[in-house]
Amino acid sequence: MKLKKISLFFLLAILTLSATSCKKKCKLDTESVDKGAIIEDVVLYPTSGYMTSNMGGNYVIDASSSFADNFEVSINGSERTAVNYANYTILAFPVTVKCNAAYERNVEINHTTQIVSYNLTVTQCDDCVEQRNIENYVLVETFPSTYTVDYNLTVVEK
Repeated sequence: MKLKKISLFFLLAILTLSATSCKKKCKLDTESVDKGAIIEDVVLYPTSGYMTSNMGGNYVIDASSSFADNFEVSINGSERTAVNYANYTILAFPVTVKCNAAYERNVEINHTTQIVSYNLTVTQCDDCVEQRNIENYVLVETFPSTYTVDYNLTVVEK
């Protein structure tokens, strides 16, 4: 009888361990990384969410954009102010991602080729099924409206 109880205990322990050890919970660094021409220590304040759905695919917000007045900015912890579009341009890169994701944003401005490259790498947990829309606004130095903006997305599943 005692041997049956011990055997049953070990069997339950093995089943419990095998059932819980197969799936490791995905953990990501939740800090976003901004590189290249992206201005550091910036907080952008859009007046509402999901504005990019109304932008018709043009995600460059400069002084001529109908969305220009919909943003305020804080740079290096300063007070919120209107964006100075003589010095800055806002870029957006809207994506739909899983609920647990980390972002690496990199903007390169090539004045020789007149191409702005916005490269976004999203690392997301495969075990997270809920989805979110992220607009990925960044502030960069102003560039001529004649430049072409290329958007490049890489998604890494963990």
